[in-house]
Amino acid sequence: MSQLLVFKPNITPGDMHPHFYPDFATFFNARYAFAYEDSCFYYALSENYPFNHLAIEEQKSKDTTLEDWIKNKFKATDIRPSLNQAGKFYKRMWHPPNYLPPESLISNPESYTQSLVVIELLIKKMNELFLTIEPTQKNVHVFGLKIRELLLLACMEVEASWKGVLKEHEYIKNSKQSWNTKDYVKLLEPMCLANYTLALRSYPNFPRFQPFSCWRQNRPTKSLYWYNAYNNTKHDREASLHEATLLNAIHSVGAVVVMFCAQFGIPQEQKTLFDIATSTFSIYVKPCPERFYIPFRTRDTANPEFSDSKYCVLSGQRYKS
Repeated sequence: MSQLLVFKPNITPGDMHPHFYPDFATFFNARYAFAYEDSCFYYALSENYPFNHLAIEEQKSKDTTLEDWIKNKFKATDIRPSLNQAGKFYKRMWHPPNYLPPESLISNPESYTQSLVVIELLIKKMNELFLTIEPTQKNVHVFGLKIRELLLLACMEVEASWKGVLKEHEYIKNSKQSWNTKDYVKLLEPMCLANYTLALRSYPNFPRFQPFSCWRQNRPTKSLYWYNAYNNTKHDREASLHEATLLNAIHSVGAVVVMFCAQFGIPQEQKTLFDIATSTFSIYVKPCPERFYIPFRTRDTANPEFSDSKYCVLSGQRYKS
């Protein structure tokens, strides 16, 4: 399968010609677009790609490369290779936009539902805390046993999500030790965890936060402040209860929400178990177009094609089907 390129199209309505497809207009004002090729044709689609439409296509020339074609056709700039291949995706790793049906990412429906139920329980516990402790800047360092309970439960759920994704991609550790943050941090980049920002809807004065933005490969436990607090207060409550703060508890619950979204997307339907999360948190995602799942659809395929793979960094095998 051919390389997938990401680029910035710079065409204007004045570049329109009669022989162009009507879908050419989807490239106007697009922030990014994508191109790939098969043995006979070049193909391109924009971020505004209508899923039931074909990509723009043009017959290949032996003297023109795919990169040359998008430069000539779309005045492409900021051209870079995608980190994925057209038509490939990884279960339990969601990337916007929804070219891929979100249900394709679910490998175990029971586990998916359990995750939603846990989110509901954790947010209810957090909101109960807010009846006693107002989540303001003045109170972020308040600590106590009920806060510790929430911190422990939330971080245990984050760990469960980490392990679930690693198992999905057949991750094999080099040593016989149990998985730890040295293993879990390998999910940071492929799941774009640092790209998520959360805010408490009902408490606008509580600062926005990014639960995973500080996570570092070289300090995978201590750099993740809320998880480090969980680790300390779990193993030595008497010495580390002061680390079970309201701030760490809220951020750990936010991390649970981020891990769900990074696996399965942000549900758009109303009246779902996830509604409590979207009514409690505003969720912002900075897109990473190099990781978008782009359908492989050509003139020879009736429908957009996708097939799931194991993520190579985790499984040790490249593009394993």
